[in-house]
Amino acid sequence: MNAITIGAVLFLLISTALQRLQTPAPIPSISDASAGVASGSAVTAGRSGVFPGRTPVYRINLRVHNGQSSLLLDDLRTSLEEMNFIWWSQAGVCFEIASTKDNAKAADGFDIWFVPDVPDPPGANGVYKGDHDIWSRDYPRLAPAPNPVTHRSARTSAHEIGHGLSLAHYNGYPDSADDLMSSGTLGWRLHDFQIQAARIRAQRKAIPDTTPTNCGAAQIN
Repeated sequence: MNAITIGAVLFLLISTALQRLQTPAPIPSISDASAGVASGSAVTAGRSGVFPGRTPVYRINLRVHNGQSSLLLDDLRTSLEEMNFIWWSQAGVCFEIASTKDNAKAADGFDIWFVPDVPDPPGANGVYKGDHDIWSRDYPRLAPAPNPVTHRSARTSAHEIGHGLSLAHYNGYPDSADDLMSSGTLGWRLHDFQIQAARIRAQRKAIPDTTPTNCGAAQIN
């Protein structure tokens, strides 16, 4: 084998290796039950890849009331998966989600209603009135953000649940538009101080078993 042939083989091997390094791996969904690649800006950003943002993971029951919602079931399910990923990928908090058409409240965790229009206060994108009295508009009106979510309802539900995890609004700062707890934007990021506060509250609300590192697929019907 002459020097030219050896050089060509080496060049081919190096080029192949570089191509593999430059090809990003797909980011999986929060749920092991999902075989597809997760979609949505918050998901595909993949800050934590397949790992939760913090451990142990605190799993909290979430009853979703969709009897009045105008969202298609697939759209609601995808939105809730993105909402879950927002919290899981940053704070190591996720929600075991089951839907119902009635208004019966859960004994633990959180209850959230998805509706075409929030009844009180009128015109609001969402509101947190208590752990079992959370409301999210199906199609909220939200301002742009540098790193936006894909599903607007994912952002609003994640924001209102953030209040349930003790977080206040984060308005008036240079990076507010990108923060999950700013008012009326598509932002989804959390600061470290917010994560720490939310995890303290989440630990009190969580299912006792902290062995699982994620939550199951959202049960929406």
